[in-house]
Amino acid sequence: EQDFQAVSARETIESDKARIERNRAQYQVDQPTALPQRSGSDAPNIVQYAISANHPKGTQMYKRGGLRLNSYNAACGKFASPDLAQEAFLAAGGPDRDRKGLDPDGDGYACAWDPTPFRAAVQN
Repeated sequence: EQDFQAVSARETIESDKARIERNRAQYQVDQPTALPQRSGSDAPNIVQYAISANHPKGTQMYKRGGLRLNSYNAACGKFASPDLAQEAFLAAGGPDRDRKGLDPDGDGYACAWDPTPFRAAVQN
């Protein structure tokens, strides 16, 4: 509610304190567990790939042909997200091969896909 008078007529410092204590009593910390195994999908696991590939984005790890920016932009533009582009890249033989022109710099990461958030989640 956005009306200060209405809230101050209904709530007090004591009621705020009691509500905070109730919330603290109900607070639970969930412990992380191992990631479940994927089943029912043949799509590559980009999370697993992000965790296992330990080089930074932009570091050439795989040999590629000449950079053709127009074809790269067109190829990446076919995907709704970088995650989908990375899945397609891995499914088509990446990171060793880049049949779709999604990784011209040879870093193993298609289009604007970045493994950093996945790695950060594992470290936390």
